[in-house]
Amino acid sequence: MSVLWSGKPFVKKTMVKFAIVFMVVTIVLSPIFIFAPPLILFWIAFCLLFFPLYYFNKKAYTYFITDKAVRIEKSWFFGSYAREITFDQIRDVHVMQGLLARRFNCGSLVFVTATGLEVGYRGGGAAVGRGVVVGGGAAAPTIVKGRGNRFWDILDPAKAREILMGKLTEWREVFQQQRIAISVERMAEGRASPTPTQQTSAATSTETIVDQLERLKKLLDSGAITMEEYEKAKRKLLE
Repeated sequence: MSVLWSGKPFVKKTMVKFAIVFMVVTIVLSPIFIFAPPLILFWIAFCLLFFPLYYFNKKAYTYFITDKAVRIEKSWFFGSYAREITFDQIRDVHVMQGLLARRFNCGSLVFVTATGLEVGYRGGGAAVGRGVVVGGGAAAPTIVKGRGNRFWDILDPAKAREILMGKLTEWREVFQQQRIAISVERMAEGRASPTPTQQTSAATSTETIVDQLERLKKLLDSGAITMEEYEKAKRKLLE
């Protein structure tokens, strides 16, 4: 498979976000720190431990768009992870950006697959889950982001989506043409031994054969079928 696009999470935005959160939380908790100075040491130690883990966890991901699938890979000292989502599984693609992500022109590319596990629900008294509603009230669908269904904070996500959607559209057109070619060949195989009813409708059959031959020629010209497949189906139609 040829790689059309590859990228990694944009960690510069992660560093800026952490700095902002650290300053805001420190200011908010400053009255507590004044009356309990040891707590500020605990807060600083927590940040020094948490941020490197979060940073290297995010940096460990690598993303790929190929001509047949999207691939998510992760490799770091705690282990590795890989998932490939083929085009026949992808039902929708979303670009998600927060305020800071828009400032840095980055964001997440989130995929909804045929399984529907990436869709949860939220509403009055409802809990978000992977395709499960808990509680009452009106529930609305929402995308559940996870490591296995998104490109996390990539640069220029709109461009990556454009590349993916272009390839997805092309793949679906070829797939549809192949299905038509298979259907035409099966119809031709069934016509090889005509029933009495088929024999009494020669005019209609002739018109149908002409239409099918034209369709076959279009499939050949578009590259959906080979010359060998074209000649084989054509012979069966004309028998």
